[in-house]
This record gives sequence, C-alpha cells and structure tokens, in this order.
Amino acid sequence: MKHLGCILDIYPKNTRMIIWLKTQDEKCIRLVDEWKPVIYVEGNLVDLLNLSSQPFMPTSTIVTKFVRAGHSKRSRVLAVDVGSETHAVSLARMIQRYGNYSKFQLYNVDVPFTQMYLYQKRLFPLAFVEVDDGKKDALQWMLKDSRDTLDYNLPEFRTARLQIRTKKTCDLRKYADELDSATILYGDESHQIQSGDEVDKIHKLVDTFHDVDPDIVLTEGGDSFIFPYLAERARYRGISDELVLDREETSLKVYEVQGHSYFSYGKILYREMATRLLGRLHIDDANAFFVDDCGLEGLFEVARTCIIPIQRASRTTIGTSMTSLQLYHAVKNDVLIPWNKNEPEEFKDGSDLITADRGGFIFEPETGIHDDVGELDFSSLYPTIMLKKNLSGETVNCKCCPTSNLIPELGFNVCEKWIGIVPRSLDILLRKRAHYKELKKASDPPTRLRYDQRQAALKWILVCS
Repeated sequence: MKHLGCILDIYPKNTRMIIWLKTQDEKCIRLVDEWKPVIYVEGNLVDLLNLSSQPFMPTSTIVTKFVRAGHSKRSRVLAVDVGSETHAVSLARMIQRYGNYSKFQLYNVDVPFTQMYLYQKRLFPLAFVEVDDGKKDALQWMLKDSRDTLDYNLPEFRTARLQIRTKKTCDLRKYADELDSATILYGDESHQIQSGDEVDKIHKLVDTFHDVDPDIVLTEGGDSFIFPYLAERARYRGISDELVLDREETSLKVYEVQGHSYFSYGKILYREMATRLLGRLHIDDANAFFVDDCGLEGLFEVARTCIIPIQRASRTTIGTSMTSLQLYHAVKNDVLIPWNKNEPEEFKDGSDLITADRGGFIFEPETGIHDDVGELDFSSLYPTIMLKKNLSGETVNCKCCPTSNLIPELGFNVCEKWIGIVPRSLDILLRKRAHYKELKKASDPPTRLRYDQRQAALKWILVCS
C-alpha cells in the first residue's frame, strides 16, 4: 500500500527503523523498515580476514570505501553488521582490544543510527514522500520534496501544551510532592485534570493525551521536571506501565540522554536530560535553543536542512547540527567517518602561528561624537570565504595540488580536484539564507516572520562554521 505524507518522527527499535508519517488526511501512521546498520574496520587484509572469523564477530564482508575525504583511491575495509548503537560501541571496543589498539581503525561507530538511515535513504525530517510498504518489512521510498525548497508546505500539526501543578511542601517543587493538577491546552480548548486521587489524575492524563492525540507536545521544563516527575509519581504509585503518553504505546521512560555539563565559548553550561515521546514531538521551551530564538519554523528549517531528527535538533548545539550536514556529505560521497578522531594539526612554527592565527584587528576610534559615519556589514563573511575558496580540513595543503591556489603570506595550497566537505555543507545554508532574506522583504507580516525565523536559524548554524 502506498502512503503520501511528511516524515514526523524516526527512531530505531529491535534492529528495525520506525518511521511515523503524517499523511495528507491528517492521520499519523507507523511504518517499519528492515535496515541493518554497519560499522567499518580498516586494517591489513590478512588481519581483517582473521578478525572476521573470530567468534565474537557478527556477519561481515569486505568492501571498498574512501577512508579519508579527498582520497582518490578506495581502500578495502571490513563492513560489520551491528544490532544497535550500544552494540556498535561495545563491538568496536572488542575489536580494538583484539587488535591490541594498533591494528585497526574503526569508522561510522558513533553516528546516530536515525541520521545514518536518513543519509543513506536520501531523506530528511518533514520531507514529503511517497512510501510503499507492500514488501514485508522493507519500505520503498520516493522523495517528492527537496531540502532546497523554500516554500514547502507542512501539514497542520496538532499542537498541545502540557502544564502540571504539584502540592508543594516547600518553596521548591520536588519529586516527592503529590500531583495537584494537570492541564492540556489544545487550540482554544483547555483540559484540566484536578479531581480524584493521584492515581486517578495520572489515568485521566493518559486518557486525555490519547483523546487529543497531539503531534507536538510543548512544555516549559518538560525535560528537567515535568516528565521525570510524572514517571517518578507513577513508579511510586505502582502504575509505571500505565503511564503511556507516546504513540508507541510504551510507558514513559526518562533515560535516553542524561543531563551533563560541557564547556563552550569560555563557559561551563549544563544540558538537561532529554525526554522523547515516540511518534510525537516533545519540545521543551526551556531546553530548546532554536525554539527560543527562532520558533518552530526555525527548528523545522534546521531539521530539514541539516538532516537531523526534530527532537534531537531542538536540544543539540548549533555545532551538532552543522556536523550532521557534514556527515551527510561524507556518506553521500562514500567517505567513512572515523571513530575517536585524533588527527593532529600540522606543525606550525612561531612565525606561522602569528601569521595564520592572528585574527582580526580593531582600530581604536577617536573619542567624540562623529557625523556621517558609515557601516559596512559582510553577510556571512567567513562561511562565504570558505565556500568560494574551497577551504576545508582535507583541502588545505593537500598532496595532489602542491602549487595550486596558494594562500597569501602562508603559501598553503588548496585542492583543485576535490570540493571540501565544509564548502559542500555551507553551500545550501548560504543559498537558502540569502533567498529567505530577499523573500521576507516583499511578504505580508505573517509570511515575513516565517522567513525571518528560518533565515535566523540558518544564521546560527553558520556561526559555528
């Protein structure tokens, strides 16, 4: 049977990929695709053959791939079937130990499987597709959309906002506080749950969720408190299995991505744990970078353009979204993605460092009030330079073009035979942002806002390039 619709959600389950499609008749259907993820091992051919015969190894075959971007020749590598992301990492560690941490290089180990599936199938979130599920456990995809499209039409998503109140025993809310009320706001309707004991309230919340059946669930603090709190209260009352809020009919779990601290731009920041709702989109306003600055339009634009699942895109940094775009171009060009990359930067002496990494120079202005002051603003200056001059990690000082396009003052050459992964990735971001900026000038206010949110989201991605 063939279905037309937009890809709403995607995730792996039991060695299969689950895809939720929002159809043209506003239904949401669940599709299952039999898909085997693969990791790759590089090494001496004899060592690879010996490795493939070990009892701990799953099914594997010898294939040829590019192990480095920009290489002109393919290398023979071992393609190994894996069952899950956890299995991929544990197997990679076993292979490292078997090879005494020196015989093998591993690839494609830590790329999220959902993204790898989208890369290989040439799909992206919210893409309008025709899919045929007539073959058992194997979907046939026909993409009827493009990431370059500017005026794409998205279906009318059912959006609901979840709020809760607790019977606080002190100034701060705690998991030990009993549930006082829950409210689901849907359009102009408000469903308030406040009667009965705590078990009754949780049951009514589940029933209301299924009656409203939202595609998008908005919260304020859903990752950090609301969903962990509900899961804890259900556990305390002995009804954890009955707290089902997603479309997969699984009880609410809050362990997918634990909270962690990280260092970025001179600051130590904390990223909340993530709570996914399978088959729905949970967007936490307090933990969603793009929604806070660019609205849902900006989030959807990033997910489509950078090929990253919507719930993941809402919680990741701009660098992760840019990385996804680079990973896509690597997979598209049959280039393997190294695991635990540790390639050092080429050596530079003191004078080279001063010349290459001096940064910008700011002239001190004359103190006072000045008339006739002009402002010159370059649009996406650094990304444009990288695109126009083909600047990428693998193109600068390449071995195949030693005398081409020498960089002034440094004498570094730039490859003329290979378009770098970074320029390939920047191309669509720069083109779409420029088009959106032009389109919003001659649009009505609602359309102007939509285009502005989309170009602002792309601008944030370009910042990290």
